[in-house]
Amino acid sequence: MRPPYRQGQTLRLEFWKYPQQRLHYWWMGQVVEIREGAVLLHMPLGFEFHHESRGQTLPVDHQGYVAFFEGGWYSGGPDLDPQGRVLEYYWNIQTPPRFEPGRIWQYDLELDVRCKADHTCLVVDQEEFAAKAGAYPEAWIESAQKAVEEVRLHVQEGRWPVRPAEEDRGWLKRL
Repeated sequence: MRPPYRQGQTLRLEFWKYPQQRLHYWWMGQVVEIREGAVLLHMPLGFEFHHESRGQTLPVDHQGYVAFFEGGWYSGGPDLDPQGRVLEYYWNIQTPPRFEPGRIWQYDLELDVRCKADHTCLVVDQEEFAAKAGAYPEAWIESAQKAVEEVRLHVQEGRWPVRPAEEDRGWLKRL
């Protein structure tokens, strides 16, 4: 399936909390590439990140790309400096995305994988995932844990939209 979007279209990207059924955070992104079963969005330097759970709207001091994969339990891509060099890759572990007119949404499963420009990866928020695991369906827990390993392999193999390894620039400061 090709996601129901067109190049240049602006979409709202939403991550929800389960089982509360409440919006956790969101931002806007522009479709830059559509592939069979996947879509890549770009967020320009200074885009706004709306963290509903914290009641904050923050400008982001870098640009980014995020790929969403049909049936995939993760999304992510490179965060870039103004010159287009990779600062870091950020991968959200989530339920498979729902491609709807004007938006993509999914449940955030707390786990995240951060990878440096040199492809060194670190799993974060494991405590949050463990604390919430009892609220998730068992299949979600298994899929989330498997997705962490899939992300590491995705990065190691340099699959789209991962770029060839670059010089390590350290960890990007996160919100």
